[in-house]
Amino acid sequence: MNKLFGSLVGSAACTVQLELRPSGAAAATAGSQPTVSLKNKRDEMETMPLFCSKDTISGEVKVTPIPGKRADHQGIRVQLLGEVELASERGHPHQFLSLVRDLAPPGDLTTQASLPFEFGSVEMQYESYRGSQAQVRYLLRVTVSRGMGQSVVKDHAFWVRNPQPTPAAGPPIKMEVGIEDCLHIEFEYERGAYHMQDTVLGRIHFLLVRIKLKHMELEIRRRETSGAGSAAKSESETVAKYEIMDGAPVRGESIPIRLSLRPYDLSPSYANVFNKFSVRYFINLVLVDEEDRRYFKQQEITLYRREEEEEVPPPAARLPRRMVSLPPASGPTSPSASAAAAMAHTMGPASFPAAAPANGGAAPAASPLDSSPLGAGPRPASQAGLAAAEGHLMPSGSGGNGSSSAAAAAAAAAAADAGEDAPLLAGQQPAPAAASSSLGDGSAA
Repeated sequence: MNKLFGSLVGSAACTVQLELRPSGAAAATAGSQPTVSLKNKRDEMETMPLFCSKDTISGEVKVTPIPGKRADHQGIRVQLLGEVELASERGHPHQFLSLVRDLAPPGDLTTQASLPFEFGSVEMQYESYRGSQAQVRYLLRVTVSRGMGQSVVKDHAFWVRNPQPTPAAGPPIKMEVGIEDCLHIEFEYERGAYHMQDTVLGRIHFLLVRIKLKHMELEIRRRETSGAGSAAKSESETVAKYEIMDGAPVRGESIPIRLSLRPYDLSPSYANVFNKFSVRYFINLVLVDEEDRRYFKQQEITLYRREEEEEVPPPAARLPRRMVSLPPASGPTSPSASAAAAMAHTMGPASFPAAAPANGGAAPAASPLDSSPLGAGPRPASQAGLAAAEGHLMPSGSGGNGSSSAAAAAAAAAAADAGEDAPLLAGQQPAPAAASSSLGDGSAA
């Protein structure tokens, strides 16, 4: 048994404790009931037992009178309740789940009474949720009934999370927006549905830039809507903010997007919880010019919670792409290898093949950077090859020495051999849009 709750009831002259037993699934895997740590309204961390729908919730209620005193009562019972409470109706929750178990008939207590209870396969269709406009909570309420308005009521909360089926993979989200004759951009997101541990991938392509932009950022915004019709009230909050560009872009430039959802406090999207409230999420693209004017465009996404055992473990740690291995400090070096290295230093590795190593040894890896003959610091040996290796799109006509397409193909083949992901959206052309819409312009997104 896992002792989780305890409280001292002075007026009843007794102590009430509740012990939970692990559910069937938890007992078969971990042997104890899982818990979750959450922040309350006072920004303090609290730990609660974690359940999901169709779990069996069982345990034991212990009522112990204070030594030397007798505790009389008119019955002891435990309730399992599910409630939705709106901020506009605080103190008046709406119950969508109510189960009752009578534990003891009227009588009195002189020694400790252990009263087992069980709620089998409870259907808890809504997840627990805490927001600014609404909350969904589940609790076990123990009531020791007494006369003269002296009944003892103690609530013990627990948390519920329900995994959802993975939605069908839809097409990528593509849209071309802008301000006429000033700014035209095309943004693209990989898909429209993500789970809690997912990563948002995409790109921003600038088709026309005639205003001086300072930076660009990506936001995840949560919008809660409570009520219905004319009484509906919405409130938005920014739960994640990530800067993806610093500086003025040029026409034809593409900015890659890679935003991980794992570090942020998110919940699934809720369409209509007990006909009381809904929760929606948006990706908000914000551009800020040199006069601090904000241009933004929102795109709704769907968040869902998938099975814990289906979660993909994080990839193994690997060296950054710019960190290259150095050649051995000792060992004979043939004149042909030295000459090849000097010529590659002058002409770039893309225009001169590597010489065969002496004594049958392995050739050292070539660095993507070489030193400038003018002493200006490191510079790219092949701009097209380096850009393809890092997953960037180069403007037309910006290739280095040699063929840029050949360097990009070689970089992609090397990445495939190393087991790395292919460069994001490399080589794709922006799809023409049927119509353009203007970005919002205001002081806040």
